[in-house]
Amino acid sequence: MGGSGENKAMNAKLKRRLTIYFSTGIGGAILWAVLHWVGWRRVTQEFLSLGPLGGAVFFLNAVAMFFLWALTWKILLRSYGIERRWSEVLGAFASGYTVTYITPSANFGGEPVRVYLISHGFTDQTQEATSSVIVERFLNMMSALVLMFIGSVYGLFTDRLSFGFRWGLFGCASAGMAFLVWAIISFRHQRLWMTRGLRFIARLVPWRGYISRAADWFAVVEREIDCAFSPRRRRRTQLAFIPALLSSVLFALNPLIFFYFSAGTVLSVLDLTLIFALAMFLNMFLWVTPGGMGVIEGGLIGIFTLFGIGKAAAVGFSFALKLTEIVYVLYGIIYLFTHGTARLLHHPVSPPLGETSR
Repeated sequence: MGGSGENKAMNAKLKRRLTIYFSTGIGGAILWAVLHWVGWRRVTQEFLSLGPLGGAVFFLNAVAMFFLWALTWKILLRSYGIERRWSEVLGAFASGYTVTYITPSANFGGEPVRVYLISHGFTDQTQEATSSVIVERFLNMMSALVLMFIGSVYGLFTDRLSFGFRWGLFGCASAGMAFLVWAIISFRHQRLWMTRGLRFIARLVPWRGYISRAADWFAVVEREIDCAFSPRRRRRTQLAFIPALLSSVLFALNPLIFFYFSAGTVLSVLDLTLIFALAMFLNMFLWVTPGGMGVIEGGLIGIFTLFGIGKAAAVGFSFALKLTEIVYVLYGIIYLFTHGTARLLHHPVSPPLGETSR
């Protein structure tokens, strides 16, 4: 039995590595094709045209974004009674970001790593740490959906998008906002509507086993977010939403900063919200390759073409973003190595989901 278990573990590890290598190869091929099509010299010229001042402003904006992400989490950690130094919060957040970035996965890829580090190896307030991460992800999703909805509304009144795409984007954003309102009402009154909905669906479809297991896991998640909206924690949750929203605003300002300093182009607030909405739609494909390599570059060309911005400038902007992301990743790698947890870069961990935090 032991040998069988070891073989399964080795096969799973090999499968993860092959997935990373394969997706990296695909991303590299797409990126090479994009650079060959656009011309790497033109891309380099656009990137360097940002200049020292523009580069400094762009980088400081990225630092402020990272700080606001971490601040959202720190407020929630304190709400759950977890007191950690800023160095621990920033390091754990960067480590989780790093694992998510380099491993093709959904947005929850590096979150167990954050829990592992902030709970000192699942030994100190693990359930509370898990709850804080769940709520932090939800608040950041809320802030992104708000800006995405604003951008999709503007998209209805512009001729930059085709008729079908503008209504498709608006439909997706509206569905997201409707889900958000429905979820908040459910959380405020502890209705567990989403879990009930999944269990109802499980009774109707042939693959009910998968949905039932998802419903069991989601019940824990939903209860944690319910608790975050309870009278005891509601004020801290609302406070944590402020830096989450500000971080989304700063992310939306990235194109304005880059193209103003590189080409003197000034994008309007409405243009920025539409770009943000389209970028959020593009982000659904980030999991395909590490860091969305190749996928993001190709997608941004399509987005910025709508605003009269050339292919080389779009890829140059993407490279500027990649550079700031690499800084986050390097910080995360250094933190993992200096704290003796470098194995988390390739060895998955799973926090235990126990009783709901109160």
